[in-house]
Amino acid sequence: VENLFYNMIARRKTLQNSADDYGKIVDLLSRMAIHHNKVSFSCRKHGAVKADVHSVVSSSRLDSIRSVYGVSVAKNLMKVEVSSCDSSGCTFDMDGFISNSNYVAKKTILVLFINDRLVECSALKRAIEIVYAATLPKSSKPFVYMSINLPREHVDINIHPTKKEVSLLNQEIIIEMIQSEVELKLRNANDTRTFQEQKVEYIQSTLTSLRSDPPVSPSPSGQKTQKV
Repeated sequence: VENLFYNMIARRKTLQNSADDYGKIVDLLSRMAIHHNKVSFSCRKHGAVKADVHSVVSSSRLDSIRSVYGVSVAKNLMKVEVSSCDSSGCTFDMDGFISNSNYVAKKTILVLFINDRLVECSALKRAIEIVYAATLPKSSKPFVYMSINLPREHVDINIHPTKKEVSLLNQEIIIEMIQSEVELKLRNANDTRTFQEQKVEYIQSTLTSLRSDPPVSPSPSGQKTQKV
């Protein structure tokens, strides 16, 4: 891209710090890369050798998340799916990945695509954070990727000047369905995690008690020890 502000030089003055703007570009491309996993993305700063975003064509979205956000994120994700159908067909379906209780971060990352368009939904984000608040350690935030498909006429994109925030028809019902599924996944994952922790604690306590017991020297049956 060259001469981006050729016709509107005044727009250049509205730009913030170049590092902040580049960070926003990296964040945007990272989100696009995990959703469009059939396309390879690469982004690096001018003059840099290493790319800040580099994804390859992948058969699975989880592999794309691993290549963009790292192994520590991908290994702590769970698959989640929700759908609603009536006589006319499926009116809503969602699939994605949510982090389990082992994942720890200081900032919520919600990658939301509705009808293959990157958007934001503050109501959905709040609902998810409420569920995780009762599960994650204090001040820890989740990682969530969701792809929602529903009829175009059910999406209102005119509630924000930049069109990044959207509102949905029957939004409360849809959010409640997603919230319930996320809560169920987390509850089942926590039950398994609690059982494993209890098993490890039992083994450790057994080993500790064995080490603390003094060794007993064997003596012949019926033979009394004599004092010297």
